[in-house]
Amino acid sequence: MRPKLLIVEDDDLTLKVYQFVLSKDYELTECKNESELLDALNEGEYDIFIIDLSLIEGKNGIDIIKELRQMKKYQRAKIIVVTAHAAQVDERNAIEAGADEFLRKPISNQDLKNALKHHTAVRDN
Repeated sequence: MRPKLLIVEDDDLTLKVYQFVLSKDYELTECKNESELLDALNEGEYDIFIIDLSLIEGKNGIDIIKELRQMKKYQRAKIIVVTAHAAQVDERNAIEAGADEFLRKPISNQDLKNALKHHTAVRDN
C-alpha cells in the first residue's frame, strides 16, 4: 500500500512535476488553497505532507502547519516544506511551526524523493 501524500501547492507546473515524479510511489492528493485543504482533510487521512509557504489564496504554509500540528491525528505526521523562500527566518519559522524538513526550490527530483523516502521510513519505524 502506497503512503498517502497531501500536497499543498498553488503552482500548476510544480504540481505537474510532483505528479510525474511521485505518483508511482505515493497516493497523491493536491490542494491549491485552504478550502481544498479542508475538503481533503475531511475526506481522508494522510501519512506525509508537502507544503509550500506562499499560497495565493487563504492561509500561508506556516499557518497550515500550525493547524495540522493542533490536530491529534497529525501531531506526529511528517511535514516537508518545499518553498522558494530562501531566508533563514523562513526556515526557522517553518521548523518552529512543526515542519520536519525545509527544502528550497529549485530542488532536484531525486532530493525530493530521498527526503520523502527518509520521512516515510522514519514514520514506519
